[in-house]
Amino acid sequence: MQELFQVIKDSAAGGVALSPLQIVFNLTLAMLLGFVYAYVYKLTYIGSKKDKVGRNEMESIKYTLLLLTIGGAFIWIVVADNLVRAFGLAGALSLIRFRTVVRDPSNTIKVFFAIIIGMSCGLSQYYAAIIGAVFMCFVLALIYLIHEHTKKTRQARDEAELAALDNDFND
Repeated sequence: MQELFQVIKDSAAGGVALSPLQIVFNLTLAMLLGFVYAYVYKLTYIGSKKDKVGRNEMESIKYTLLLLTIGGAFIWIVVADNLVRAFGLAGALSLIRFRTVVRDPSNTIKVFFAIIIGMSCGLSQYYAAIIGAVFMCFVLALIYLIHEHTKKTRQARDEAELAALDNDFND
């Protein structure tokens, strides 16, 4: 077991070495700024009358913006200052993006994260891989909880409006 921890510690050497605390801080800051950006996007989205964006699509875009913000931070944690890694990652992501038919943009981002996690493992950046994977699982669970809460609140409000209309009709 001690050997495993030594391998993980040694993996930080090479490129720009970030401590686990720096990785967590970078991803957390990206998440917080992503939440703010997604919220402002929702508030400021104008669209046109022809552009009928439904609730589900709006939620998907908000969450995609959040995930992309975190993904951008995670990519640069893995790539660091290595130009070869940057081109390799760009090539892998473009293959997935253009060869895979995925309707929901947030699912495309989840595929990107799988590539980034795999790349960080392949580059022996174990701190980044473990912290990034755990962090993304946390964010995905948080998004799920927010989505479920919003859905329940919306259902309760719709049922209350329907009951009020029914009472008005019966009176």
